[in-house]
Amino acid sequence: MDQHLSAVRAARGAVNPRYHLLDAWRGIACLMVVIHHAGYALHWSDASTHGGSALRWWIVYVVNRFSLGVPLFFVISGYCILASVDALRRKGGSPWTFLGRRFWRIYPPYWTALLFFVALVAVLDALGQYNLHHGRFAVALDSPGVLDWPRWVGNITLTETWRPHVWGPERDIYTGIAWSLCFEEQFYFLCFLVLLVAPKRVYPALLAITAATAALRLGAWWTGQLGAMRGVFPLLWHQFAIGLAVYYRLNVAETVRERRAVDLGLLALLLVGLVSLERETVTAAAFGLVLIALKPWDQKADALAWLQPFRACGRRCYSIYLIHLPVVVVGNLGLYQLGLTGFWARTLVMIPLVSAVSVAVSWGFFNLVETHFLNPPAVRRRQPRPALDRPLAGEAVGLQA
Repeated sequence: MDQHLSAVRAARGAVNPRYHLLDAWRGIACLMVVIHHAGYALHWSDASTHGGSALRWWIVYVVNRFSLGVPLFFVISGYCILASVDALRRKGGSPWTFLGRRFWRIYPPYWTALLFFVALVAVLDALGQYNLHHGRFAVALDSPGVLDWPRWVGNITLTETWRPHVWGPERDIYTGIAWSLCFEEQFYFLCFLVLLVAPKRVYPALLAITAATAALRLGAWWTGQLGAMRGVFPLLWHQFAIGLAVYYRLNVAETVRERRAVDLGLLALLLVGLVSLERETVTAAAFGLVLIALKPWDQKADALAWLQPFRACGRRCYSIYLIHLPVVVVGNLGLYQLGLTGFWARTLVMIPLVSAVSVAVSWGFFNLVETHFLNPPAVRRRQPRPALDRPLAGEAVGLQA
């Protein structure tokens, strides 16, 4: 099948899987996550006081649901990773090159951000600012000494979500946001295995993995054992697989029947999510359908000036994702101590201000740290750095672009 696709592609010209709007979507998704974490300044009790204002309730509800930016990331990641796999395979590259690029792109910036977390919390602890650990009006940040060495191993290696299934105590994600990276690493490793074991049958192999994980997840749900999958890839693979399906639908599928099969599959998953009340599944499936529907307008949308701030954030979203949380926590607590205690002060001043500052600090992290890991060392020596405003779709990786 894959050999036939390669022959057809060669006949009709080079494949260009670039989807310009993905940068803007990444920016929107990462800003949703930032506002969600800044929104810890608001409580459901705020919506039930003062006569139970409907407006207050909707504000708290929307900020809380901004956590759905993460499923958007998983879908984008699936699209971009399959673009990378496809490009590498067509060029005859090694699966180990794929794995090495993912390691270089993800781990060094993450380790630097982890050190930033540890240093910031340690300094504030030394200054007696223990309110960081209480979680009131902000996400709680633990002291570094709270984690024992097995948990630190899990956090450093991004295996902490599934490590307890193998050995050691219950999980503890120190940075609060690295749990999604732990899932991403599992997704990427499966793609590496597919490249390693079945390089000429990539699409059937990924379809088989998707079908197997769907059956496993359905069985676990039916028997009430879904909680046993906590932290392991079958729990969220379907969100990543939606991105795989969108890539296949837009860049590989050759017949109307194949394209309609993908459309119907995503629609069926959307309905399953609605019936089972799984907001993340509904969001991911709906987003996949939206990406398919918007593709014909991709070039025109790329020229829209009002999307430029979102595209700029999207190209730096990994740094924003890694760095924003401690800035948001310290900002929330600092402003609260300065007297911004009322609901509207927290809503109209605290959340916008700390969100903007966290993005600005993350921008600095991108310039100082992440830019050094956009390409592996060997690639950087052979060719100039690609223009930042035109990233290759195959090299852009969901949270890591």
